[in-house]
Amino acid sequence: MDHLSSTTTLFILCVLFVSARFFSTRKSLKFLRGPSSTSWLLGHEYEFFKQIEVGKLSESWISEYGSAFRFSGSFGENVLYLADPKGLQHVLQTSNYHYPKSRDARNVLRRALGNGLATVDGDTHQRHRKALNPAFSASQLRTFLSLFQKSTELLVNKWQEQYFTVENRDYQEGDYQVIPITTWLPKLTLDIIGESAFGYKFGALEDKETKLGYVLKHLLCVSRFCLPLNPDVPLVLTREDERFNRWLEASEAAARDILQKKAASGRQGAKEGNKDILSVLVRSNSVQDPKKRLDDKEVLAQMATVILAGHDTTSATTCWLFYELSRHPEQQQRILEEIEAIKNAKLDAGEGEVFTSHDYDSMPFFNACIKEVLRLHSVLITLTRCADRDDVIPLSEPIISVSGEKLARIPVKKGQRVIIDATSYNRLKSVWGEDADKWSPERFLNSKAQPTTSLGVYANLMTFSAGVRACIGWRYALQEIQTILAGLISAFEFSIDPTINIFRAQLGGPVPMIKGKEMEGPQMPLMVRPRALNKA
Repeated sequence: MDHLSSTTTLFILCVLFVSARFFSTRKSLKFLRGPSSTSWLLGHEYEFFKQIEVGKLSESWISEYGSAFRFSGSFGENVLYLADPKGLQHVLQTSNYHYPKSRDARNVLRRALGNGLATVDGDTHQRHRKALNPAFSASQLRTFLSLFQKSTELLVNKWQEQYFTVENRDYQEGDYQVIPITTWLPKLTLDIIGESAFGYKFGALEDKETKLGYVLKHLLCVSRFCLPLNPDVPLVLTREDERFNRWLEASEAAARDILQKKAASGRQGAKEGNKDILSVLVRSNSVQDPKKRLDDKEVLAQMATVILAGHDTTSATTCWLFYELSRHPEQQQRILEEIEAIKNAKLDAGEGEVFTSHDYDSMPFFNACIKEVLRLHSVLITLTRCADRDDVIPLSEPIISVSGEKLARIPVKKGQRVIIDATSYNRLKSVWGEDADKWSPERFLNSKAQPTTSLGVYANLMTFSAGVRACIGWRYALQEIQTILAGLISAFEFSIDPTINIFRAQLGGPVPMIKGKEMEGPQMPLMVRPRALNKA
């Protein structure tokens, strides 16, 4: 009986907690239209975050209700769903830290990253960001360029050896070979982030196995249940929880080893003002001022954040880039012509063939393709924010209320949860034109077709988020994608079997899967052949 009584008491406390948590917001958005929910308990939340294909639900909702509407959360909560340009600008840029991440979002991220840049808020986030900014400056990133190029060249050589030599009996000169690009590109970007950021050699392209690399390779999206009174404590420890525990343990162990080696070498690089990520972290760990210092746990968390967030997102974007170019061979040729023009000009000037950051930036169509893949295949799907005060959110495009009134502003109360749909903003027809759901790099060559609302850190896109919490490594990712694109397009021609139906599956980010073969997991089998063998 005592056990039954305790269980009943716990249940009542949980119900009261949930009711108190959502009561203040459940009626605040009743004036907004939105899709009807068939479940008070789950709302639309479960079906939205568990949908198979990215954007299927939101596409129909935005078409009917506009780019701001009421979304049914769990336990009868009313959530503001937002893809409107001016609304996003207000929440993410203008309001600074007044729309922090929701507690649930922070708890999930902490499972993978600890208390690093991606999981902290307010003054703590400002302290972390200020410490890391020097490592991600444009001037510092130029020092990584030769490593990016060397690593891309290693991938080119690996493909040549494995797929295009006489030892491969399946290969006939001039034929395409099917290459699993979703396997190779993550190896490349993992090697790059490990060595450029921390001097850590994963050796992924060489098929070397480190403990950290093994754990990272088997890391899956989190799926867990938490105690309502303490969301940091899992109610059920799932296999995903176990994987995240192993990841945190392995990443912290590797980070400690790297830091100890830096200390054993006298930390000369850190003391002499080097601005690589490791030196910046070592220096910030030694600062006496608590307002500027990162403690040991925070330093380890930054390293886990940089490794996990810094390689997978870039490899995914690059996979989608080569997918689109495989479908458009004439665009590959156009990029190749821009690359060859730069090479010839450098040779004529006696500068050699090695590209600089300026060379990459100077190719219009080359960069238009990168912008278009960041737009059409954003690795960022949604963000969740929560108002820390009563506020009014302005809209670029007025919406119609339940009563038929035209609204250009949405009042929200303190505690209001907001789902920010980056993917839908990047595909809004009112922003990008009637062909917004189509691949068209040319849109970035036409200045008149650009959005009127300034948003984000690059090309008016939401892919790197915006404002004080925008991705600190966006320049790093951009330069890496530029280097990989130039290196692989110069060496290979890409194609794809037109009968294969690849779609964007929602698995953390937009993961490529083949319709009818979902159970086989992520895959993007591209057809590749060396360019040197195709010249007439």
